[in-house]
Amino acid sequence: MTTQLEPAAPPLRIGLLVNSAIVPKYDAEFIRWAHTRDDIEVTHLILHAPEDNPVSTPQKSKLGRMLAVLAERGLKGTLAGLLWQYIEWSEKRLLARHDELLRGHFDTIDVSAEVPEQLRITPIVSPSGFVFRFGPEDIEAVRKLDLDLMIRCGDGILKGDLLTSSRFGVLSFHHADNRVNRGGPPAFWETYYRQSQTSFTIQKLSSVLDGGEVYSRGHFPTQFPYLANESQLFAKANPFMRHVVTEIAATRQLPQALPSVPYSARLFRRPNILQMTRYLAQRFVHRLRQQITYRAGYKDLWHVGYCNSDWSNAELWRGPKIPNPPGTFLADPFVITRDEKTYCFVEELDLKIDKALISVYELGKDAATPLGAVLEEPFHLSFPYLFEYNNELFMCPETSAAGDIRVYQCDEFPMKWSLREILMPEFYAADTMLFEHDGRWWMFTNTDEARIDEFCSELNIFWSDSPLSTDWTPHKQNPVMIDSARARNGGLLQQNGELFRVGQEQGFVTYGKRSRIHRITELTPEHYAEEEVARVMPEFDDGAHGGHHLHSNGKVTVFDYRALVRS
Repeated sequence: MTTQLEPAAPPLRIGLLVNSAIVPKYDAEFIRWAHTRDDIEVTHLILHAPEDNPVSTPQKSKLGRMLAVLAERGLKGTLAGLLWQYIEWSEKRLLARHDELLRGHFDTIDVSAEVPEQLRITPIVSPSGFVFRFGPEDIEAVRKLDLDLMIRCGDGILKGDLLTSSRFGVLSFHHADNRVNRGGPPAFWETYYRQSQTSFTIQKLSSVLDGGEVYSRGHFPTQFPYLANESQLFAKANPFMRHVVTEIAATRQLPQALPSVPYSARLFRRPNILQMTRYLAQRFVHRLRQQITYRAGYKDLWHVGYCNSDWSNAELWRGPKIPNPPGTFLADPFVITRDEKTYCFVEELDLKIDKALISVYELGKDAATPLGAVLEEPFHLSFPYLFEYNNELFMCPETSAAGDIRVYQCDEFPMKWSLREILMPEFYAADTMLFEHDGRWWMFTNTDEARIDEFCSELNIFWSDSPLSTDWTPHKQNPVMIDSARARNGGLLQQNGELFRVGQEQGFVTYGKRSRIHRITELTPEHYAEEEVARVMPEFDDGAHGGHHLHSNGKVTVFDYRALVRS
């Protein structure tokens, strides 16, 4: 007797709503990702660009087109449009030289050979030029494609029956947090108002602008200037559309929507002339401040200090500070006591080559004694997380430059260490913490699915039966958070049987604004929850203006802080 296998479900059929078959690189990346899947298929491109506007037809000369625009928009509107074009042109031209991410941000790719099935529909454009509706014949043609899902990748605010012409409707990015920012341009207003975070929302389109059901939302540290922020936002957000689509393909239903809240802000639009002028002034001042700081010989460096107390009673201003060795800075301290002596393992970064090793200090009551380097590799090392297992001491430093997560074993404390195990080869992550809880070993690590060296926003959890295992099960909620205000690990604390995770909060164009301490309230393979109990902002000195790490062994608390110092 043979067992009859159930037939596999057909792939999820997806149509992309695009302006043309030449699409931004982000859409091409989605198409190529879908080609690697058996359960997802991009079957059609639905081309919906409006017919050429007579103002921009090639029959008119350049002067004629300019006069037509002037007649349509008026002098003020024309000047505003030209100023906006200058902002984008100048940032593309000047900044892309030094910013690889921004340099490729505007790349386009012809995907007509990759998705040969195409349907062209013609929008009925509103007088404003922003809202697109479609006639009955076009709607019927779309329905005949028998799509499970459509994804908006092109222009226009889509309205009408098109939104219900596939089984699961139309998904779209809103490149902002739709609870506080609806409209556009994406990534501009967060930079203009110097906000700490720039966000994305993945929603099902509805008749309400940016007000549909939300299935994913995340927050990344705001960059400056505007186009640098936009390029990071698009790159970081793009993988999360894949997460949503993967869940739909697996369950054949839409994910559970996130809670909705009233929207009380204004509808954001392209900035006016005064706002653009202010922004250009901000850009000039930002660059001028950088030049003055550099020419005056100042550098923003990390430092390490410690307190002879538990973390909850620590007074950072009282603690001794460990001097940075010449040409270096210290950061990411972890503390341990052995044979009644206390030791602090730190990242020690050589400023000339921008690469760090792990060194150790013996901590006295009033001063620290350097003992030297304990671990050095051809690649950058930091975050020397310590843990014990089977009466042995291990270290899991950050090795994202090697593209893996690895563990070293202490052969002779505190100076000699050797590689014990590569837990996750070819895995791009930073600031990993391993600990035992409720009979399992847990791995908390910060990932960067976009692979652009931005590890501050995504926290992932894995579990196994041993910290030396090479087989780790991902948490059901991964990523458990996408939030640059708290996702990146900054230490693990224990007190009275409870676990506390230190998270880094990033500021506006600032890595390590302060630390936030969270009590872990639920940790199972299916659920994770934490609640904030404290914020730590080193303000004990006029030069101290940030921090991102805190650790304690119950008797001594170590922390780092950043300060502007003169070379």
